[in-house]
Amino acid sequence: MDTIRIGIVGAGANTKEKHIPGFQALDDVEIVSVANRSRESGQRVADEYGIPTVYDDPYDLIAADDTDAICIGTWPYMHKPLVLAALEANKHALTEARLALNAQQAHEMLYASRLRPNLITQVVPGPITYDVDQTIIDTINEGTLGDLLSVDIAVSAFDPSKGMQGTFLNPDLPFLWRHDRDLNGMNVMLMGVWYEAIMRWLGPASSITALTRTNVKARRDPNSGMVRT
Repeated sequence: MDTIRIGIVGAGANTKEKHIPGFQALDDVEIVSVANRSRESGQRVADEYGIPTVYDDPYDLIAADDTDAICIGTWPYMHKPLVLAALEANKHALTEARLALNAQQAHEMLYASRLRPNLITQVVPGPITYDVDQTIIDTINEGTLGDLLSVDIAVSAFDPSKGMQGTFLNPDLPFLWRHDRDLNGMNVMLMGVWYEAIMRWLGPASSITALTRTNVKARRDPNSGMVRT
């Protein structure tokens, strides 16, 4: 088997904690390049993980002939252009969740991927229920629950010290990129990842409706000091 050569675009926390070590633990897989938001941050990642080449421009990394696949770990506002660039360069693409800024972008990405059936395109799956997925699927398929009429999920808050989980209703916590629609798009925090889990159990929904309410209407941006709404 030929070695799969991967380029990393956007080496954030999850990419550094999960994807890079995971790729490097595999036989016949090599991470050959990285591009981050700055040359300096890209070089730090390269030094930490032994990645040989650092690019200033992510599109130069994607276009280079030293990669077979691109792992995209940026914020969602960059997912569509980077995935389309990877496909245009005849590269496989793995992109972080959330998939895109909005449904229109997601459909455009899906359409582009179908024009390249020789390439593998994937969004990083939500791992929250991995340990119990098969048990739930077996329980449903065996008829233990009888006729399944509805599914309700109640998600309790996590420890705020561990990140964004569980911080939604705390007005004293700062405005972060996940709150910024310009960067994160029309993504309602954990709703998508839980729906993804349900799809693994039951398949996709035939229709979707949604209601929303903003409980914390303003937060202070630690970078600018301004109150963001």
